Amino acid sequence: MRNKPNKILVHHTGGSDKNPLADTSHHTAKGVRRWHKSKGWDDIGYHFFIEKKGKVVKGRDVKKNGVHCRGQNTKSIGVCLAGNFDATLPTKAQERSLRKLLEKLCDDHNISKKEIYPHRKFSNKTCYGKKLKDTWARDLLKKKTKVRKNKKTEKIVTLKNATTKQLVKELASRF
Repeated sequence: MRNKPNKILVHHTGGSDKNPLADTSHHTAKGVRRWHKSKGWDDIGYHFFIEKKGKVVKGRDVKKNGVHCRGQNTKSIGVCLAGNFDATLPTKAQERSLRKLLEKLCDDHNISKKEIYPHRKFSNKTCYGKKLKDTWARDLLKKKTKVRKNKKTEKIVTLKNATTKQLVKELASRF
């Protein structure tokens, strides 16, 4: 039975059995879905899959249990990125897509941003990769957003942490 999700677990496709450091950034949601179905599963194990160029593909319905982390499938949302982050890093496009997806999932499901974890937090694996620290996915939500002041200059504004008064003042200075 599906519980209300209270956390998000982030994965990578990782290496292969023959080569743990193999580049798997070419993996697609379609290919992973085919592989999972060949194992007898009814669908891909993840709720969302992010391909190398940042394309987000919906996997199994969030209302259904995932098949991505033993002991957590009934209470988590699983997101997987194509790639082996034991050997390489995610693309900037993947990071942008993951940030947007995490923001939406946290808002839609009332999940605290502190409840975003790498798969390895609940399993004896390196997933989401040795090259990324445990807070990497969560930290994406803290990144600054660029807002154009005009065509010649850009000003960095942290919109998420700004007060209404600061935002009004910033926007008023542009007109």
